Amino acid sequence: MRFTALLLVLINSAIGAEPSAFETPGPVPSAELLPPALLSKTGPTAHADGLHATYELFNGSAHEEITGTQFLANRIRELRAIASLRAMNKSAEFGKALLQTGGEKIQSVGAAVKDPVGTVKRLPQGASKFFGRVGTSIKSMGEGKVGATEAVEAAAGVHRKKAELALQFGVSPFTTDPVLQSELDAAARAMAAGASLVNFSGLLVGGGIGTALSVVNMNDTFQRALVESSPAELEVQTRATLRSLGASPANIDAFLANPSLNPWQKSALATLLAEIGLNPDPLLAQATQAASPEDAVYFVQMARLFGKHHKARAPITEFRSMDGVPCALDRDGTLVVAVGADLVLWTPLVESRANEFMEMKKSNPDIRSILFTTDGIISPRALELLASKEIQSTPQALGPVQ
Repeated sequence: MRFTALLLVLINSAIGAEPSAFETPGPVPSAELLPPALLSKTGPTAHADGLHATYELFNGSAHEEITGTQFLANRIRELRAIASLRAMNKSAEFGKALLQTGGEKIQSVGAAVKDPVGTVKRLPQGASKFFGRVGTSIKSMGEGKVGATEAVEAAAGVHRKKAELALQFGVSPFTTDPVLQSELDAAARAMAAGASLVNFSGLLVGGGIGTALSVVNMNDTFQRALVESSPAELEVQTRATLRSLGASPANIDAFLANPSLNPWQKSALATLLAEIGLNPDPLLAQATQAASPEDAVYFVQMARLFGKHHKARAPITEFRSMDGVPCALDRDGTLVVAVGADLVLWTPLVESRANEFMEMKKSNPDIRSILFTTDGIISPRALELLASKEIQSTPQALGPVQ
């Protein structure tokens, strides 16, 4: 926190701005940021840093700090899924089916996805890192290999059952929560041995592919591919999709090797970009630097924002990297700046970026206007001052948080 405050003072001095001209990061009522369904498990206030919000999440006596509104929604679904899965796995039907499997603990599908949270917890994440220019980089940990136990489980249909079950609960089978992994594994083994969900419909918290990936309206073909394909098969499909779009082999390799994005997220990003149909290298090059689950959600949200603009406003004709920020130019000459955020305040960073984009517009005749689009809220002051610089804004472009 001291470093952040010092950084803001230095930026203020560098750009000659009066501190009072900016909004001050700090506590905001959670009710101003969250839908009612998420408020029951969170503290009364969240800490806003100018782009992201950090919430207190309570689960009985346990307490977590969660950065990101969408990430919070994902985490709450995971906690609900754990409670429901525990009830299912303790039932006579599932217990009997589990005995038929021999009771051997299997290697989780998610074991191949290394959890980098511990090494990056104190580093900037999401928009704070990729929209800002904080110079941090972390070497990715190596991906795990599919072992003999995992291959046997795949042949027995356990992996497919786990994927189907995860979709029912609106969570990812590659979750980094070891408790959820264990409960999903046990339930999937029971289902592969014949247990049915028919008597447990009341425990299913719902969600499906949209909530599991924070992506809505993905087609049935994509959903079937996730359920029916192994991580290795998804990688082959994702590689082929990105190659068909003209992405560079180096970016494809680095993207697929990054363990911070799980196989479903990589597949979703490739599918969203394929719907736009352009070379995605400017976005892909940044996604290779994702170093946490929060970063992964940030890039999925960015791809969703570009996709929404492409379909609903004007077709995108080119992806560009403008001073390190992935942007898109649409048919009408609008430079689309898509940022996954929770609450955008008027801070030195936002003003500095706005000024930079205005300078880019002056030096690039094909840019006729600038649009700042985000899945989060934009404060009234930020809306006003962006408009004064002739920058259009679209807050909550993806609708309510899923």
